[in-house]
Amino acid sequence: MLAGSMLTSRADRMHWSRDKQIEACAAIVAESTRIQLALRRAWRHDEPLDWVPWNVALGTIWLVGSPAVVTAAAAIDQVFWDHSEQFIQKTATGETAWEDARDRMEAARLDFINAARLHVDPRHNTLTQVPVSRSPLPHTARRSQGLSPTGRTVPNPSTT
Repeated sequence: MLAGSMLTSRADRMHWSRDKQIEACAAIVAESTRIQLALRRAWRHDEPLDWVPWNVALGTIWLVGSPAVVTAAAAIDQVFWDHSEQFIQKTATGETAWEDARDRMEAARLDFINAARLHVDPRHNTLTQVPVSRSPLPHTARRSQGLSPTGRTVPNPSTT
């Protein structure tokens, strides 16, 4: 009887932990999308940006996420650090700057989603498009920009 109780308790803790990890991952996806859209509004419409929900989502993923998931969340945050000031301070040079930042934000989000999916169930297939994004650039256009389909920099065949 004691062994059964211990197994049930362990299963309950594992289920609780998995649920918390999924909730934390969902918050990262939702908040990264919100920040991306808020950056655009800050740049174009001078709307204030609230970083608190994003930072709460990051803190939560640090508490319950696997190392790969935490690393992928940190990569999204790094993209925000790399690009946010130009939109908040309105020093971005135009739509090309936004398109570059947007592509990098969406690529980082996609990498996060795939890391989270793999952690939750290693049998999941890799996704190639994030939810809530514009249509992906054609593969040839991304390649000529030096980006892989997920936004990572790759050698341009015309320059190698």
